[in-house]
Amino acid sequence: MAAVLAVVVTLVLPGRGAAGAGEEEHRRTATEEFAFKPDRTYDCDVHRFEGRLYAGHSDTQDALLQQISTTWEVVEAQCLLEHRGYRIGGIDGAYGPATERAVKRLQDKEGLVVDGIMGPHTWEALRR
Repeated sequence: MAAVLAVVVTLVLPGRGAAGAGEEEHRRTATEEFAFKPDRTYDCDVHRFEGRLYAGHSDTQDALLQQISTTWEVVEAQCLLEHRGYRIGGIDGAYGPATERAVKRLQDKEGLVVDGIMGPHTWEALRR
């Protein structure tokens, strides 16, 4: 009886079950306000969700990032750049010269305008 009840609860409660669990896990993005701290690095949880790559820090598709940006979106971009083989060093959330160089290499490889700015087209290429 307890096993049947557990199955019913799993299927009926919102946010539960196979589809709900995957979405809930994907949505586990940073909830605290980002504050840059020198020498702090972040972990990456790179996974696919609905065919796109995510790293668990932001689900943005269009945030504009460039040098001096310090946000969770930068952490997300750095994680995905590293995952795709564009080495930047530590995942620290600061969009510095190494991150800009990695973005330019990605843009060049993908046939995009090579300006070093993360925008919608670069996010699209990075999340593929």
